[in-house]
Amino acid sequence: MSRAAAILVLLLALAPELAHACAVCGAGVDDDQSRLAYLLTTISLSLLPLALLGGFFLYLRSKHRRQTTHGAAGRGAPEPK
Repeated sequence: MSRAAAILVLLLALAPELAHACAVCGAGVDDDQSRLAYLLTTISLSLLPLALLGGFFLYLRSKHRRQTTHGAAGRGAPEPK
C-alpha cells in the first residue's frame, strides 16, 4: 500500500470524528427530535417483521378455514341454505 493510500484511508477513518457524526446515538446533536426519530424508527423496524409474520399467519388460517368449509360441503355433507 502506498503512503498516499494509507493517508487517505486514515483520513476517511477519522472523517466521522471530525464531523462529530454518529449514526447510532446522534452524538454532537443537542436536539431531542433526532433521538426520538431514532427511537421510533428502531421500534417500527423491530415490529415490522412481527406484523408481516402475523399477517401471513392470519392469511393462511383464513385460507385453511375456507378450504375446510368448502371441502366438507364437497364430501357429501349437506350444503347450507
